[in-house]
Amino acid sequence: MISESELVRKCKEGEPRYQEMLYQKFSAVLMGICVRYAKNKEDAEDIMHDSFVKIFTNIGSYEGIGSLEAWVKRITVNTAINAYHLKVKTGFAVDVDEMQGVITDVRIKENDFLSESVLLQFINELPDGYRTIFNLYEIDGYSHLEIAEMTGGTYSTVRSQLFKAKRALKKKIENYFGTELKYYTDRNKSEK
Repeated sequence: MISESELVRKCKEGEPRYQEMLYQKFSAVLMGICVRYAKNKEDAEDIMHDSFVKIFTNIGSYEGIGSLEAWVKRITVNTAINAYHLKVKTGFAVDVDEMQGVITDVRIKENDFLSESVLLQFINELPDGYRTIFNLYEIDGYSHLEIAEMTGGTYSTVRSQLFKAKRALKKKIENYFGTELKYYTDRNKSEK
C-alpha cells in the first residue's frame, strides 16, 4: 500500500500509474459531488473530467497541508460552481433516473418513509441556485460567506436562497409524507 505523500509525489512527477491510482481512490467520492451539482449524468461526468484535469494540472501546488481528499473535493466543488455559472443562462432538464447508482458521496441515511433516492430527487428538483446553495451549505459544509464568494452573490442572498431551498424541501417532504401516509392508511383500512 502506497502512502498518500508518495502517491502525491509520484503524481507530481507525472507518473501515469500513480495518476490512475489517485483517480481510483477519489473518483467515486468526486462523482457523488458532481452528481449533486449537475442536472444529468453527462454534465456530472464532464464536471468530474474537468476536475481531474485541474487536479493533475495543479497537483504541484498541493503541499500536504490538510488532507488530500479535502483538496480534491474543493477543486471539484469549485469546478461544479464554475460549470453552474457557465450554464446558468442556458438551463437544462432534470434527469434523476439517470443518476441512480452513480451517487456515492451523499451521506443521507434511508429510513422507513423517505429513501435516499426520493430525497435526492427532491434536492435535484430545486431551482439551480437553491440547489447549489443547499449543496454547498448543508452537504459540503461551506459557510454563508464562503458560498457568497464562490457564487459571486451576497451574504444575504445566500441566506435567503438557503432558507427558500429548505422551505421548498420541507414542503416536498410534507407532501410526500401526506401521500405516503394516506397510501399506508388506505391500505391498512382495506386489509381489515
